[in-house]
Amino acid sequence: MATTKTSAIEEIKERGYTVLEGAATPAQVQAVRDGLAPYFDQGPHGRNDFEGFKTQRVYNLPAKTRAFDPMIEHPEVLEIAQHLLGDGFLLTAGLAIKLGPGETAQSLHYDEVFYRLPRPRTPLALSTLWAIDDFTADNGGTVLIPGSHRWGDDRQPTENDELVTLEMKAGDVFVYPGLLWHAGGANVTDGFRLGISIQYCVAWGRQQESYVLGVPPEIVKQVSPRIRELLGFQIHPPFMGMIDGRHPLKAIGIEPAP
Repeated sequence: MATTKTSAIEEIKERGYTVLEGAATPAQVQAVRDGLAPYFDQGPHGRNDFEGFKTQRVYNLPAKTRAFDPMIEHPEVLEIAQHLLGDGFLLTAGLAIKLGPGETAQSLHYDEVFYRLPRPRTPLALSTLWAIDDFTADNGGTVLIPGSHRWGDDRQPTENDELVTLEMKAGDVFVYPGLLWHAGGANVTDGFRLGISIQYCVAWGRQQESYVLGVPPEIVKQVSPRIRELLGFQIHPPFMGMIDGRHPLKAIGIEPAP
């Protein structure tokens, strides 16, 4: 049964995550595969153990293909982000993660570690992980610690903590605050496990990826007004995000909506 917005928010508050089943259609999943194929054909593998030596990653997805737009601006995900992060929240990261056969388990971590404010606290980021392949316990399905989004700085994962391995069907999306301890699992199969990580942050937080520089103006002109805002082409009151005292869209020849 699909999760409603209200129950999704309650699940996130209580256990630290929710899964929206069937959030992407089979056609959208296939469009993502097709859009990424040229980059994976060229692409190198991870540069360190955290990225994964047998894992391929493609960054800056908004600049690559419009196949990711339905995920970036998925209405239910954005409603959850609005509830948790408040007005003017931004897209902070968009990347594809393709675990290859034999990839080892990632170390447990939480996504917003770079915001160096004491825990426990309210989240400053919301992460999503879209299953493009089925996620299983054997092919690197995400491992997480329920309730760890409420931990303070004095607590780190131990071998005594409850670990849950997330299993999802292609098209499902795992939604969790940036405070949840989690990790990519080991891939002990002979196949690949492809997921799309799309992350959002509060309006005043620095984005992991610099989209105002990384997404060319001609692409900014193609995307929806909502995605332009998420990329950072917006003003957060009273004047955060300006360029020479003007709305950033004017710098690339777009007249902002009144």
